[in-house]
Amino acid sequence: MKEIYTLRLDRYDYGIILNTLNDRRTEMIKNDQDTEIIDNTLLKVIEAKERYKGCDRSER
Repeated sequence: MKEIYTLRLDRYDYGIILNTLNDRRTEMIKNDQDTEIIDNTLLKVIEAKERYKGCDRSER
């Protein structure tokens, strides 16, 4: 079975993760490498942000 991890991040940490993944994706594109894994991870990070948008911790 697949393990699932949940992270609670502030805006700063979220931005670091998003920018790092995007930088890695850009580097892979320059090296003509497949970016599918990074693309999927970026989408998960972006969707996770939207999933809890507008909720405070007590609502989760």
